[in-house]
Amino acid sequence: MKTLVKERPIPFSPDMVLALLRGWKTQTSRTRGLERFNGWPDWRIPLDEDAWEIDYFSEEEPGIWRAFFYYDKRGEFPEGLNPWVKCPYGVKDDRLWVREPWKVGTVLPWGGIAVEYLADGARQACPEFPPHIVSRLKEQSLEDCRKKGVAPWLDPSVLRKRQARFMPRAASRILLEITDIELKRLKAITWQEADAEGIEQIFYDEETSATGWRNYLDPEGMCCRSGDSFFTLWDSINGAGAAEKNPWVWMIKFKVLEIKKI
Repeated sequence: MKTLVKERPIPFSPDMVLALLRGWKTQTSRTRGLERFNGWPDWRIPLDEDAWEIDYFSEEEPGIWRAFFYYDKRGEFPEGLNPWVKCPYGVKDDRLWVREPWKVGTVLPWGGIAVEYLADGARQACPEFPPHIVSRLKEQSLEDCRKKGVAPWLDPSVLRKRQARFMPRAASRILLEITDIELKRLKAITWQEADAEGIEQIFYDEETSATGWRNYLDPEGMCCRSGDSFFTLWDSINGAGAAEKNPWVWMIKFKVLEIKKI
């Protein structure tokens, strides 16, 4: 029986879009759907018989995972916590279309819209846009021009920037295919996986093989290990100290199937 391949959206920041375009990024870590587990008390030492600590997750069916606990002797789980969770990103071989920050670039001669991608400034015609979306984008863009006192379409820089979550499918230029999914603690990441997250190497000494990685929290700083660089990236996206909380994350490995050319 042929398995139905599903497509789902996934947002990326400008830095990570650039990493995808450059071929650096083949993995992403996400906490979506895991809030109840990351909010569960994480006791290292049992305080009483009700002290439960999550040990690991196991994929019991495709896309369906179950939490297991250190003090789970009979397959039980704490009262009030559902141990089952469905991966919101799908399963192996499913596809993810990338949402990224964008804006209207210009109106094309035949009346369509060209999208400008904020990560690299590239523009691309989007003929698949439904007419009602084209009409709404045109109206909003004309309003932007009026507010800035600019003649329509003469200065695209005045047009509003749009968050990744508002990108429609027709504007997406990058398509990914999932090759594997793991569910584990953020700090269980290996250095190979940290590299695959798309972090930027900014220094390399051929004589000593010393390597430096970008510190995403400090433009003047540098990390000596790829894992530390990844944790600064995590904090830059999720807030200061987020990596130190060591949340459960979906570690999604993928390959790039398509990048639409301009």
